[in-house]
Amino acid sequence: MRGISGVVALVLGLVALFGAIGLQTVWAPPTTLTASTNSAAVDAPADAPLTVITGGINEVVDAGDEAVEYTLTGEGDYTVMLGQTRDVEAWVGEAAHNTVTGIETEGSDRQDPRVVVEHTEGEATVPDPAGSDLWVDLQEASGTIEQRWSVPSEGDWSLLVAADGTEPAPMDMTVTWTNTVGDSPWIVPLYIIGPLLILVGLALIAWALIRRRRGPGSGGQRPDQHPGQHSGQQGARGAGASGLPGGPGRPGEPGGSGGSHAVRSRVAGAAVAVLTLAGLAGAGPATADSGAPSADAPAGGGQEQYPIVTDSQLERILGKVAGIVEQGDEAQDAGALEYRVSGPALEMRRDNYENRGFSDDVQAAEPVAASPVVSVVAQADPSFPRSLLVVTEGEGNSNPQLLVLRQESARTNYNLISNTPMTPGAQFPSSDLSFTGGEVIASDDSSGLVMTPGQAISGVATYLTDPEADFADRMVENPAIDQIHEYQATLEEDTPDATIDIARKAIPGEATTMRLPDGSALVVSVIDNIVDVTPDEPGATVGFGGDLAAAKAGEDSNETTTGISMTYREVLAVRVPAEGATGDDAKVSLVGMTDELHAVSFE
Repeated sequence: MRGISGVVALVLGLVALFGAIGLQTVWAPPTTLTASTNSAAVDAPADAPLTVITGGINEVVDAGDEAVEYTLTGEGDYTVMLGQTRDVEAWVGEAAHNTVTGIETEGSDRQDPRVVVEHTEGEATVPDPAGSDLWVDLQEASGTIEQRWSVPSEGDWSLLVAADGTEPAPMDMTVTWTNTVGDSPWIVPLYIIGPLLILVGLALIAWALIRRRRGPGSGGQRPDQHPGQHSGQQGARGAGASGLPGGPGRPGEPGGSGGSHAVRSRVAGAAVAVLTLAGLAGAGPATADSGAPSADAPAGGGQEQYPIVTDSQLERILGKVAGIVEQGDEAQDAGALEYRVSGPALEMRRDNYENRGFSDDVQAAEPVAASPVVSVVAQADPSFPRSLLVVTEGEGNSNPQLLVLRQESARTNYNLISNTPMTPGAQFPSSDLSFTGGEVIASDDSSGLVMTPGQAISGVATYLTDPEADFADRMVENPAIDQIHEYQATLEEDTPDATIDIARKAIPGEATTMRLPDGSALVVSVIDNIVDVTPDEPGATVGFGGDLAAAKAGEDSNETTTGISMTYREVLAVRVPAEGATGDDAKVSLVGMTDELHAVSFE
């Protein structure tokens, strides 16, 4: 019976062992899984000018840390753009689009994987998004492309796909990823049970063979043993009188106890061989519990809030702005600037081009440098409009420049709003895009400041006009302000027969204020400096401003008996100290300033 039991155990063990091997080979699931928008279980999405591919395609259940590979096929040329999901959604807006949200499968064995696509009705055509400043990276493509989903680990990212905004965007997509969860849970138990059953079966068979060699009575009463005779002593004699030379068997000799030991040694050797084979066969792919990091676990233990632009985006934006400004300066054409320059910066450039056409004495406006970037403060709030404050120091600049860039909406690009040369000795804290406190402050908001930005600009404008103004005690001394005071005094001395009135007023809605890393704020505001010259005596003639004033006013001469009004457009950059500052640290400082003759009229 033991022999039969051993055979059964041996067979069952071999079946278990080969079953485990089969579950990892013949019956194993595929090493990769593939999902497609062309699956029979997926309804063909309607045409749309945009396709959005979310990070859901890389969040395949139990995919481990393996990035998925995707194939996208379209007709003709198209563009694939990478951006933060919030920016992609903002650009898409009300447009019709198809959104790839992820992968769906059936059952625990991940059968019938398919790409999930949601269609949203909306605008049938949109502008071409390829030129937007929102994208961190983009790729021009044609026909079929194959890529891995590779994006920064922090943040929420999506891809936007478009042909040109009028033609349907590609939507034929296939996603492939490594299958790490398909192994049967019975593999490991079978690898353990199989060798154990084999060992048990071999042991039972060996025992049965040993008993058979000893004879029928080896395990109990001998045939010549009389009833009642003590079996222990007779059994000892039987062992010594085995009929083989030498009496009791010695180790290694046939018929003795050494023969039994040799059989058991061979059985143990076979068991070791089986265990070794099982160990090699079991060295397969890591299971889902192998400790591999989850694909949706961001690096660093949590998602990081990305700034409104990255370093690469900022570099690209500044390069485009500087390039457009350079082209406009070379052609002296303000119309060429309108793609990247607006607001006060555009008006100042237009005035400079016009004034240079009237007079060779007018200096060219300072060039706009894209690099090197000395400091940058980005608006933390991602809502629109978005503002950037950048300090650059180009080779063609006499001093570093304060650039204000603004993006009005998701579908517009950053424009240069103002560029102001810094005054000599001006201080500006160093900052980069890692600073997350770039708050845009309203002109009437004094939160965290010694005064409101509006009050600071008004006070500086008053002090520039009148050196005796009370605000002088709240201003940091600045040689640029001293030069302005000296120039205004010279005007009065050089025009003894006329009255000169100077007044500065801020232009509403043309101020940008941003919180700096040290808690202070920089306000960049546009003001009009109006200079009125009136003869002291009725009928007296007064000349002012030279040929430039006459040409600007459309007159043949700058002499008049009624008076002249000249308006200079000025841009002031003023630093407002943080609340709690004391002494000189609590004083407002003029950080940058530029001006241009804007209008002239004869009264």
